[in-house]
Amino acid sequence: MARGLADMFDGKRLRRARAAAEDGRGISAEALARRIDATKAQVLAYENGLVRPDPRRIQDLAQALGIEPLQLSDTSGARTWTMSDLRRAHGLRAEDVSRTLGLSLRTYRRLENEGLVPAHRFNLMSELAELFAIGTHEVEEHLCRAPLLSQRLDDVREPLACTLSFYLQPRNLERPGPGDDEIVALAGLYRRSPLTLARIVGHEIARLRGMLRRQLRFEAVASYGATAEEQAKGQAAAQAEGRKIREVMDALPHNLDTFFRSMLPLEAWRTIALFHALRPLGGWLSTGQLNAKSEQLAMIPAQLLERRTTGKDAAKAEYRISEQGAKHCAAYRPWYDACYPAVQALVQVNERALAGHMQQSDLHDLLAQSDAVLFSFDGLLCRLFGRDLQTVSERLLSGAQSLQMVLPPQTPTDPVGMLRALVRHGTPGQIKQLDRLLTQCETEAARHVTPLPGVSQLLRALADSPRRLAVVTDHASDAVHVFLERLPADIPPGRIAVVGRPDDPELMKPNPHGLARATAALNARHARVLLVGESIADALAAQTARIPFVGVAATTRQARMLRDAGASRTVASVRTITAVVKEQQAGA
Repeated sequence: MARGLADMFDGKRLRRARAAAEDGRGISAEALARRIDATKAQVLAYENGLVRPDPRRIQDLAQALGIEPLQLSDTSGARTWTMSDLRRAHGLRAEDVSRTLGLSLRTYRRLENEGLVPAHRFNLMSELAELFAIGTHEVEEHLCRAPLLSQRLDDVREPLACTLSFYLQPRNLERPGPGDDEIVALAGLYRRSPLTLARIVGHEIARLRGMLRRQLRFEAVASYGATAEEQAKGQAAAQAEGRKIREVMDALPHNLDTFFRSMLPLEAWRTIALFHALRPLGGWLSTGQLNAKSEQLAMIPAQLLERRTTGKDAAKAEYRISEQGAKHCAAYRPWYDACYPAVQALVQVNERALAGHMQQSDLHDLLAQSDAVLFSFDGLLCRLFGRDLQTVSERLLSGAQSLQMVLPPQTPTDPVGMLRALVRHGTPGQIKQLDRLLTQCETEAARHVTPLPGVSQLLRALADSPRRLAVVTDHASDAVHVFLERLPADIPPGRIAVVGRPDDPELMKPNPHGLARATAALNARHARVLLVGESIADALAAQTARIPFVGVAATTRQARMLRDAGASRTVASVRTITAVVKEQQAGA
């Protein structure tokens, strides 16, 4: 396409618009030519497709005919347009858009040609969407087709690959710094600060190290598994993890590019992150509740927030995060946390305050009154099945079908819930066989699962205290014993009792049967027992058994669900309990 001309211009549409002008009376080609200071031959050449008009002439034609410039273009191929195509179809020159947006012509040219949004114009995507009357996701799509973008991303790959290769070497625990040559090169290609690139790439390196550790564990199982089946599963898992690692590395240049086009400044991120953290609480929040200034809210792109006025006072507005805003936060929060580490701590403080977690002094009193502490298992101490949850559920369902059980129309997706649901549809013998199958799956998973963050420290601290300890769970006792045996060696074997799934699945939580068994086994009075759990079933079982309960709720959504179930005492993490236990031991 000749520079500045609009290939998408459709002469037939011009002819139809001319015939429909003046309320359907139409105007002649000669009259139209006079209105745009052109000749009749030029107008006919446009209509016959012999000549493509430039954006200024498209604007003149549309104005003369009383229509929008876009109505003179064939929009059937709009999905393949670049940003410059879109601009020309709207009858605008690059200098027109740059002037409207307050950008230098050079900066705007870079936007069109390379898809680069300047760092100081964080709201530019919204401004472009408003200018061209499209959504921000459509702006993103047009920018992704910038003619020089592919070349720039290819230039990114070499320094990025060098950085990843160096920092992912065995025994290299360092992270890249803003002074690294490759980081400086990447910063120049993305037009961002070296510190920003160093922090984001450092986060991705930490993430890839975790994936490589998982791959090594799978490879160890593939080489030294106890059975051929176990080795085959390990080999498949190692290969799958290897594919994920390659996918993360391959996608990183493009993902960085997309992020930098919509990256928010620190103050805007602080506010939108708090909105996102408090979203599960529902409702609308005022600037006073958020401790945010109107200037901070103005920095947030309009598509990320919803706004409403309360009463007759238009100045009193309330806000909540939009669906698009929630998606933005979910997609990029790890990178924002890397770039703005102080915001993460600030949001957590506000989130804990509004989530209604108990004060440490109250937790201190509750623990001081407890002779025994009970724990739930899956979800609190570990994620037993992790990514294999669906596989185990399908295996259990297949087992029920092989036993020729009449299955209910709908069954829960988690294996324990499925077993509970199938009780009424099978004989005692069939349920016993299903229980045995589930126990095999649970024990196999327990051999590989790792404790959740902070769990080992909590159990170690409580093991050093005189309190009696037990795990009360609807999972198999054998699986819990396997898990406990793999804990740090300084937790004495047998220090933690186990009360596992009852023979009758009807007695599983929220039935208090397991709690009663554990309390009796530990020879403790109900009022001097404390249950630590994370599920609604734990909370309901504790209420029925009249046992004090502390819910661990890592998110405001979990805190709200537990409170709705009657659990008034919650903490954000097991680390909170560990800190109080250690404080008590130090005081003693």
